[in-house]
Amino acid sequence: MNIKKSSRWGNLLFIASLAAIVIATISPFNFQIPPGFSDQFIFQKFEFGGSVKDYWQNILLFIPLGISLAMIGDRQRLNSPTIVAVACLVSILTTSAVETTQLFLPSRVSNLSDIICNSLGGTLGAIFYFWRKYIAQFLLGLIYQDTNRLSLKSLLIAIASYCAFVTLMVLVLLANVNLSNWDDYYYLAIGNEVTGDRPWNGRINNLYISDRGFNPSQVQQAFTEADTLFAQSPDLVTFLKFTEEANSYQDRSHHLPKLLWQNVSASDAQAQKRSLKTQQSSENAGILVNSRQWLKTAQPAAALTQKLQHTGEFSLYLAVSSNNPNQSGPARIISLSYGTVNHNLAIGQEGTDLQLRLRTPITGSAASQPRFRIPRIFENNDLCRLLVVFADKKLDFYINNAATKYSFEFTPATSFFSYIPWSRVDWIVNLEKFKPLKYQLLFYTIIIIPLVILGAYLVFYQRLKSSNFSN
Repeated sequence: MNIKKSSRWGNLLFIASLAAIVIATISPFNFQIPPGFSDQFIFQKFEFGGSVKDYWQNILLFIPLGISLAMIGDRQRLNSPTIVAVACLVSILTTSAVETTQLFLPSRVSNLSDIICNSLGGTLGAIFYFWRKYIAQFLLGLIYQDTNRLSLKSLLIAIASYCAFVTLMVLVLLANVNLSNWDDYYYLAIGNEVTGDRPWNGRINNLYISDRGFNPSQVQQAFTEADTLFAQSPDLVTFLKFTEEANSYQDRSHHLPKLLWQNVSASDAQAQKRSLKTQQSSENAGILVNSRQWLKTAQPAAALTQKLQHTGEFSLYLAVSSNNPNQSGPARIISLSYGTVNHNLAIGQEGTDLQLRLRTPITGSAASQPRFRIPRIFENNDLCRLLVVFADKKLDFYINNAATKYSFEFTPATSFFSYIPWSRVDWIVNLEKFKPLKYQLLFYTIIIIPLVILGAYLVFYQRLKSSNFSN
C-alpha cells in the first residue's frame, strides 16, 4: 500500500513539476522561426550569464522535479547514487530542451547558466529526498529541544554547512557586481524610450561616455573642462555634443551608429530647425527633445555595449535641462534598452527626481532590483550636469560639481535581498537617505542569528551529555 501511494505521489509530482517548468519557461507560447536560423545560429544565441535572482529561481524551479524522480527511482529500488545521477541527467535534458525551445520565442533568451542552475536544482532535489529523514529529525530536535534527536555530529555538520552556504552566497554576490549580463542588441535612445512611449521634455547638450571609472582628479576636471577630458581620453566610447542643427548626429568616437530623429514629420522639419537655432542662442544651448521629436540609433549600440561590458566600468557625463518638473514614467532622458522592461542603462525623470537603472547580475534584466533615485534635481529648468561613475563595485553620482556626491556600494549587505526569489515591486533606493550601516546591521543580524542558535544548541548539548556522563 505504501509503495502504491509513493508511486502515485511520485508520478503526480513529476507531472506537476514538468507542467510548472513549461509554464514558467515557455509561456506565452508565441513561437516564431527566427530569421537566419541554422546550427550556427543556435550556438550564437546561447548566452552565458544572468541575474542572481534568476540563478536562485532556476535552482528552486527544478528541485520538485528532482524529488519526484527520486521518489520514482526509490520505488524501482534503485540505489541512491544511481537515482541522483538519473535526476541530474533528466534535469540536464529537460532544461536543454527548454532553452532550445526558447530560441523560437521572441520574448525569451536562451542561457547556458540556466542549464547549469536547473541541473543543480534537480540534483539537489534528489539529494534532499534521501536526506529527508535526517533533516526532519534534526529540525524536530531543534524545535522541540529534544537532544535525543540531535547529535554532536549533526550539530557540527549543520554549523559547517551553514557557514559554507553563507560563504558561497557572499562570494556569488561579490562576483556578480559587473556588466556581464548586458545585451548588445539594445538601441540607444535620447529623450524617450526606444519604443517611443516614455517621452522626456527638455534639452540635452552633451553625452560623453568613457569605459573606465574616473579617479578624483578626473572627476574634478569633468566639471571644469569636460569636452577636453573626454575628447582626449583613450577610453572614450561616446562623444555627442549637440550644438549644431542636423538631421542626424554621429558619435565622434565612432562607436555608435548614427542617431536619427524619431517621430518628426516632414511638416515639422522646418519648425525643428528654427527651434534648434533658437536654442543655440539661449543660455541652455542644446537640442530640444519631447514626445514629437527624439533621437534613436539607426542600429543597436553593439560596440558601446561590448566596450562597457568588457571593462565592467564606465564614466558617463550628461548635461541636460528639464522643461517640466512634473514628468513621469520615469520619462527617459537616455535609455540603452530594448523596451520599457529590459534595460542595460536608463536615466530618467520622475517628478523632480532623477532616476537611474543599471543592469548587473545583482539588479536583474529589468535593472530594477533596485533602482536609484536622487530627489529634487529637476525643480527648475537650469542646466544640470551629471557625472555617473561605476567602478570597483561602487556607483557614484556627481551633480554640477565634485562636492555634491551620492554613492551606493554593492556589498553583500546591500545586495543580499537579491536572493529573494520574487521581484520587489517599486524597490527604489533614495540615495539622499541611503545609510549603509542600516543594511549592514540587518544583514549581519540575519546571518548571525541561525549561527547563534546552532552554537547555543551545541553548548547545551555538550553540557547535557557531560551532566549525564557525570551521573
